[in-house]
Amino acid sequence: MKICFISGPYQPQKCGISDYIELLISEFEKNGIKCIHSIINEKNPISKVANNLPDADIYSVQFAPFFFSPTGLSGKPLQKLAKILRNRKLHINFHEIWVGAYPKAKLKEKIRGWFQKNEIRSFIKKSQPKIVTCSNSAALDRLQKENIDAKYLYLCGTIPFSPCKNLSASDNLNIAFLGTLYENFPYEKLANKLKSISRHLNIPIRLEIIGRQRANGGLKKMQATFKTLDSHTTVHGELNRTQISRKIQNCKIGVSTTPYDIVGKSSSTATLFEHRIPIIIFDDGDTPKEKLFVMKEFENQIFLLNDKLVTDHIIRSIQKPRIKHFDGVAFTANEMLKLLY
Repeated sequence: MKICFISGPYQPQKCGISDYIELLISEFEKNGIKCIHSIINEKNPISKVANNLPDADIYSVQFAPFFFSPTGLSGKPLQKLAKILRNRKLHINFHEIWVGAYPKAKLKEKIRGWFQKNEIRSFIKKSQPKIVTCSNSAALDRLQKENIDAKYLYLCGTIPFSPCKNLSASDNLNIAFLGTLYENFPYEKLANKLKSISRHLNIPIRLEIIGRQRANGGLKKMQATFKTLDSHTTVHGELNRTQISRKIQNCKIGVSTTPYDIVGKSSSTATLFEHRIPIIIFDDGDTPKEKLFVMKEFENQIFLLNDKLVTDHIIRSIQKPRIKHFDGVAFTANEMLKLLY
């Protein structure tokens, strides 16, 4: 079997989608499945990729509008690619869909999103994929509202578990923040909850900011909020995968600043899930509650900041023995093949 991945610029260690593709390809090849990667970038535009598609049994388009074009719109070349992919075993995996689909979106976002949505609908109609997948509640809800038959595919974490025999137990309430911190997260509410947990357990708070920050606004807001608390913050910056895994293993709680309805597209959150620590998440109300979900394997690890009883629930969770880590890469690779066959 041979799989051809088609994606935007390939930048492992700098781009979450690139890391995802890198790990999937490694997993498939480990199991005897050959992989080819056709990369769309300035030197290799969509039209050139379309004209030079290699032979493969499966074509997997890793789609995000701004991954293929700086404007989020690819125009005629994308439709040309769709026609060439038609009648082949095609998988379209949406990492992101159109912008402006949430209630508080600005008019400019809604207009751009309207054009993106129509471009995506046309791409799907012309390419006739065998399967369309996405990784989060919001995207699944919006695609299905457009009568696009989309299925859920778990987006694995990009930091595999790294066993550590000499991992030392911490006397602090270590809190893991992995990846970019978003400004619109309610840090004040989080600080109050963590303060309650700290007092109940009688251990000090230590905030571990792990990984690169694409923007500093959220980090500054978080630091200003926690400044008044008796806590210590360490900003570790960019680390290798082994170092990140071990930092997470030393933490008792993880925090995802990605809203609950799109948390499935966050490889950082998936990494925290796979390391089996409880995770605090906030529901911003952009997607109906009945549409919200996380994968069954992680349901007992998610704790909503909106929940009045979240403090008690987290305390009980962190006092339980931690269960074995989850191999997300192997799981996603297997699920992808199951959907295609």
